[in-house]
Amino acid sequence: MTVPVPPVPHLPPVPEPPKRRKWPWVVGAALVVPALAAGIVLAIAVGKASSSPCLDKSQEVPCVGPGGSWVSADGAVRPRDAAAPATTSPSIPALAAPTTTEPALPEPTAKDYSVDLAVVSKQCFGSAGCNVVVEPKLNALGASTLLWECDLTYSISGDSSGELIETAYAQGGTSYRVDRTVMSTKNTKVVPKATVTSVSCRKP
Repeated sequence: MTVPVPPVPHLPPVPEPPKRRKWPWVVGAALVVPALAAGIVLAIAVGKASSSPCLDKSQEVPCVGPGGSWVSADGAVRPRDAAAPATTSPSIPALAAPTTTEPALPEPTAKDYSVDLAVVSKQCFGSAGCNVVVEPKLNALGASTLLWECDLTYSISGDSSGELIETAYAQGGTSYRVDRTVMSTKNTKVVPKATVTSVSCRKP
């Protein structure tokens, strides 16, 4: 007698575990590595900039330091004027400007002037003599008279009372101020004469 075998229940097949994809990690690594490298470079640059002795932290030595100093390539800090290398240039002789200084002329003296008398009017009275009006004419004889203002003292001879003393004013040897002199002579033959006796001068 055959014993019947019970039917085996149908079991569904066990699904295989899904395979892990590797490409997202590859992509992630490709993105992370450059970013990490850029971060390292940036950190180094920031570190250098923050530690830079330059006034502008973005610069590198040699550069301008704080307070107008100069930071050389070896990191030494010195005054700005000492930073420039010593250079020598050929010296160019300066052209001397033409001098316009007036010549040093001495102060005039009495011999630098002469005076002549011009008879303006004359009235005679026989043996009693004449009344004569004279006017001095000054002449500058020296170059030094051109730079001075002078008071000229001169004497007139020929007056019946004796020598007459008068004063004239000379400015620069070209302009004069004089006064006429009235005098009396003993006779018609007397010719009045004048001579400069002293000079007092000053700079105009």
